[in-house]
Amino acid sequence: MGDDVLKDQFNATDVIDMLIRRWWILAIAAICLSVSAFIYTQVFVDPLYRTDGTLYVNAQRTQTSDVSQTNLVASQQLVETYKEILSRRTFLSRVASDLDNRYSVRELGSMISMNPVNETEILEIKVTGKVPDDVYSICHSVLTHASDELVRVVNAGSVKILDDGQVPTSPVSPNVKQNTLIAFLIGMVLGALIVVLLELFDTRIKSRDDIVNKYEEPLLGEIPELLIKKAGAEK
Repeated sequence: MGDDVLKDQFNATDVIDMLIRRWWILAIAAICLSVSAFIYTQVFVDPLYRTDGTLYVNAQRTQTSDVSQTNLVASQQLVETYKEILSRRTFLSRVASDLDNRYSVRELGSMISMNPVNETEILEIKVTGKVPDDVYSICHSVLTHASDELVRVVNAGSVKILDDGQVPTSPVSPNVKQNTLIAFLIGMVLGALIVVLLELFDTRIKSRDDIVNKYEEPLLGEIPELLIKKAGAEK
């Protein structure tokens, strides 16, 4: 009988009926996972803070009113070169020294990201970390020393600070609401899967419909459930 039940195919109506009858399983799974995700995110996940600053890169040492297409392309290409220079150990060691070597070069490399802004001559510096004051100090150190380091290495062009970083006041991650919502949805899906598996492996005959719908044999008779009154009690 179990093999026959496993071979049965459920349609969408059957699945919806299963979920409605065992809705409490979905509710328990969703609530348990969402509460667990909320507590884990709040207690065990360290908040991360982020600040950013920008540098303007020019292929020429002096500013001129003549902005040619060649100079613009050269400056955009120079941004990529500057990005690589500022990611090297020599420069990051200088930044680490400004923070009394509280962070290693490898740690700074993982905290700092640099990217050109929309293929322009502007290089954006982003710093992400656990301590807001240190995040700002790292960003400020990178922006401050970038000009000397880049001109020293490349020996051409100029670099100016457009925006300095700021001490972040609120974390950028983790997103407690998002994590809780995702866990809630996963709990719903998990609960639905549990309901379907329970129905698939439930081989009990609970009503005449279970026989009529699952088997092609005719139903000859049915024993009704009787309610008998005896000595003031019901059986």
